[in-house]
Amino acid sequence: MKYTLGKEFIVGDMSDRFIEVTFDYDTYKWDGVLPLKGKYQGYEISVEDLEINIEQYYNSLHPDTATEWKTEARKKFLKAPDTIQVFDALCTGKWECRKCGPVPKVNSQPPARIRDIKKKGFFIATRRQVCKQCNKNAHHDILIMTDINPEILKPEFRKPISQKLSKKIVSLLKRTECVFEKTKTQSELVIDHKFPSQRWDKPESDNNDNMLENEIKNKFQLLDNQTNLLKSRECDRCIFENKRGVFMGIKWYYKGNEEWAGSSFSDEKGCIGCPWYDVKKWKEELLKKINS
Repeated sequence: MKYTLGKEFIVGDMSDRFIEVTFDYDTYKWDGVLPLKGKYQGYEISVEDLEINIEQYYNSLHPDTATEWKTEARKKFLKAPDTIQVFDALCTGKWECRKCGPVPKVNSQPPARIRDIKKKGFFIATRRQVCKQCNKNAHHDILIMTDINPEILKPEFRKPISQKLSKKIVSLLKRTECVFEKTKTQSELVIDHKFPSQRWDKPESDNNDNMLENEIKNKFQLLDNQTNLLKSRECDRCIFENKRGVFMGIKWYYKGNEEWAGSSFSDEKGCIGCPWYDVKKWKEELLKKINS
């Protein structure tokens, strides 16, 4: 992984903050930004915490993920044709000029549409700069084409996982991504909290280096970037629709049913039985059901 962080800057009156970043891939270099603060998203993170999670950003912004990400992301605007046109125009991963770029070709007054996109949880940075095409000093926009991992969204709740504990977790869980059961390197794996942080209402317990094996197995599972995004989308949908996740088209729960039925928004018991809460156990229980 090769990356370089640049300058921080504030976007207009919103006080949204971003930091410049360059990601070097094998055949592609992305000169973009990462969010440090977003009003509409209720998001704020320090540069130090961002760097802890930089590898997840690096993987999720890989050009190979762009097409699938866009397909899923644009579903949020199916009932807003004016907004989806601006969204599509910004799905280049580059700074786009409001004078000569793709946005003014579909909407001559884009600020309201850009605001609507932000309200859906997406991050768009805006700043004035001289356009390399039209040579005008104009507003430029860049859409960050990735979901912000829910593990990052509440940095004040999330306790750090040391390198020592990270190695212990990955080793104990046999370096196996639990959805497709593929053995991967540590750098390819994401240590996922089974209970999604979207529902947290208080800081998690400390992740002590001496955490017991049963505690690790109860709290964490291993995903990769792709399956982590799949889980994130299912958990987001559950929060908005109160419908628990579906696993690879299979709507089955070893405890409860499709309705999320926790006693409160942050009741972890409401997630038990959902396939994404504990993928390994869900598959084991499904096999028992099939073979009984």
